[in-house]
Amino acid sequence: MDGLEKAKALKIEDVYKSYQQRGRVSEELQMEILLGAREGEDPCILLLKATRAISLMTGSDTFADQIERLLRGVYGEALGYKAPLALEIEEVKDRIAHIEKAMQSTENDQLRAAMDLSLRSHTLRLHRLEEAQRESDSEKSKTAEGDKEEAE
Repeated sequence: MDGLEKAKALKIEDVYKSYQQRGRVSEELQMEILLGAREGEDPCILLLKATRAISLMTGSDTFADQIERLLRGVYGEALGYKAPLALEIEEVKDRIAHIEKAMQSTENDQLRAAMDLSLRSHTLRLHRLEEAQRESDSEKSKTAEGDKEEAE
């Protein structure tokens, strides 16, 4: 085998290993979905896992990414569903932590100013999301109290 044939063989092997890995992760997600459904896990989380499994099986992450953005926007912020809101809050907190860490390690004033602007924007977003989460919790507790009174 010459060098070109070896390179092709290694490429094929890498593609096959990636395919196998995606299949394993997809199967793990399918088991998580089954267990989650049995245990009453939030349907939004189950849907996110299902779309991720589909994306792994098809080899395209675009589908799962689109669904996740829609769920977070529509069901999280607009409708106040807890699970998508919580996911978005955690992601924003992670980004804030990364920006703060990067700000500490840079000496470039222009870069630091851009990071500061991004940090303020993320902090405002975090406050809006947390407020939406509090409103969602408040509305759900009011509904639960109303249901309780009707039952009595």
